[in-house]
Formats: sequence, C-alpha cells, structure tokens
Amino acid sequence: MCAAAARLLSDRKPEAVGIATPGYADPSTGTLIDGANNVPALRRHSLPAFVAQRLGAPAFIDNDGTCATLGEMRFGAGRPFDRFVLITIGTGIGGGVIVGRRVVTGTGGMPAVIGALCLDSDGPTNYSGIPGTFERLASAAAFVGWYKSRSGRRDASSAEDVLRLAACRDAIAEAAVDGVAQTIAQAFGVMTNLLNLEVCIIGGGVSAAGEILLGAVRHHLARFTWPSLHRNVRVLLAYHGNDVGLIGAAVMAAERLRAR
Repeated sequence: MCAAAARLLSDRKPEAVGIATPGYADPSTGTLIDGANNVPALRRHSLPAFVAQRLGAPAFIDNDGTCATLGEMRFGAGRPFDRFVLITIGTGIGGGVIVGRRVVTGTGGMPAVIGALCLDSDGPTNYSGIPGTFERLASAAAFVGWYKSRSGRRDASSAEDVLRLAACRDAIAEAAVDGVAQTIAQAFGVMTNLLNLEVCIIGGGVSAAGEILLGAVRHHLARFTWPSLHRNVRVLLAYHGNDVGLIGAAVMAAERLRAR
C-alpha cells in the first residue's frame, strides 16, 4: 500500500495520511488494540508509525466505521442532518452514530460497535460469544444463508447473486431480501427509539442493491419504531458506497493535522 501511495505521490508531498481499519487503535500511539483478527501481524503494532516513516508525512488512524460516518456527514447523505446513523453492510456490519454533527465515540475514541447489537437472544453466537448479533443476521453472508436454507439451491454464492435474483422476481430471493431487511429495520428501530434519529443511512457493498433493499427496510421500520419518532425518520442510501471510508479517512487526517 505504501508503494502504491508513493507512486501516486511521485510529484508531490502529502501533508498527512489517513488510515481506516477495523477495530480500535490507541489514539496516542496508533497501536491496534482490537480488530486485527483478519491481519494478525498488525496486532500490537503501530500502522501509522510505519506509514509515516515510509511516506514522510504524519499518519493518523481510526476505525473504518467511524471514518465512513465522518465522510458521509461531510460529503454524503448526512450533510443536512444533525442526528443520524450510518451502517455499512458487507462482509460484516460497521458504521457509526452522529449526534450534534459529531461522531459518537467512547473513552479514548472507542468506536460504536453497531454490528454487535443483540437482536435475537436465541440466535447464533459471534466470535466473542454474543448471541444473535446484527452482523450475524444481516451481513452479506446472511442473504446467501437465508436463500440457500429455503431454496436448497446453490446458484447464489454472494449477496449480489441473491439481490440479482430478487431483481429478476425470484420469489425465494425476494423473501431472503425481505427477511434481512426486517433485521436491518429492527436495528434502525432500536437506534431511532434510543436517539431520536432524523435519518438512517445504508452504505457498504450491499447498498448497491438500491431500492430493492431500501423499500423493504422502509416497509418494516414502522414495526420497530415508536410512532411519533417513525413519522420523522427517513431511510436513505449512502452517496459514496464503499468509497465513503476513504473520504472519511482523509477528513479525519486533515482534522487531526489541524488540531496538532
């Protein structure tokens, strides 16, 4: 990645570098504390320190969901709103919460873990032992699992396949999309009831499904949302798809450079 960045920067020097990654890094050192399961070699190492040395510029790191939410607030569907949630649906589920035009984080910048919302206490556990998490029930794999368990067919190996079949009016694929959309609506309802959100935004690779998914989520949202709050909340697609995390990482780096 550093070599690719260096080629892009052959005729200019960067002011700063932003890095978006799953999990959580110590804000003072950039050392990854949580979320290095996919790349164990990064555990307990500082990616920004390495990148800063290679590229000769300050480097900053934050959670990918936090970066995506920041990007969507500044340059996407969240621009007009004061309070919203973004979920990114792909291999897992990430995202973040905006209240008062600020990303909500915990102590030391610890990100919200939206994918760990428990929506079914009898559901399958995730790798940390939490049952029926939002991520297990509504990530990209959930579309495929839902479809295969009810069709017995193996002609869908990805969420994109299921969504394509649904667009072609395959009844089982349509039911799979509707089933996952109900789970997404449940999570949005929980968060809206808690935070009085103005809008719920769907991003990530699965958001490319567009109205097929969006319409189903809107249909189910009223079941899980307090009536007076439901009247005021909207469901929208992210403007920038998977690129919003890159945009947010750049915004994050610029803000931290100015703060420094």
